[in-house]
Amino acid sequence: MAAGVYLRDMVAADVTDAYLGWFRDPAVTRFLEARNISRQDALDYLEAGRRTRGYFQYAVCLSETDRHVGSVKIGPVKWTHGTSDLVTVIGDRSVWGGGVASQAIRQAIGIAFDRHGLRKLSASIDSLNEASVRAYVRAGFSVEARLPGQFMHPGPGGECILSDKIYVGVFNKNYAPPSL
Repeated sequence: MAAGVYLRDMVAADVTDAYLGWFRDPAVTRFLEARNISRQDALDYLEAGRRTRGYFQYAVCLSETDRHVGSVKIGPVKWTHGTSDLVTVIGDRSVWGGGVASQAIRQAIGIAFDRHGLRKLSASIDSLNEASVRAYVRAGFSVEARLPGQFMHPGPGGECILSDKIYVGVFNKNYAPPSL
């Protein structure tokens, strides 16, 4: 059974050595743009989101132990359109495969729609990141588009492997287009 999780506002004290270590772990950062971030970069980014309201960061914590195992970012928010990206990172690999990501995504949907009044969330995912695609779909997102050959990865023999970009989205039921 999956461990229960909750989301809370991310604070400066969350930028620990363990948190920074997630962004140095090749398994965690394989599909991320953020890598090898410094403590100051992470703190500055956290403060910039809070100051500009352009994005919001939440710590993903295990309910039973309060252990911080990941983060969720709602943003960048496009207030004019009521839309935002949703980025989820489960950095603690010991909880991978236990449903933590789906639970965190589901809770982030609630925060985005109920607290921030957004009407739609989207995410773009590398098709090789099958676990992420499954987590978003389990949490209520639908696959909306697939762009072939968007990403290049080195193969085991040095060859180039192409993968697709998968777009997923979920509408706030209060603002969904009538056709949905």
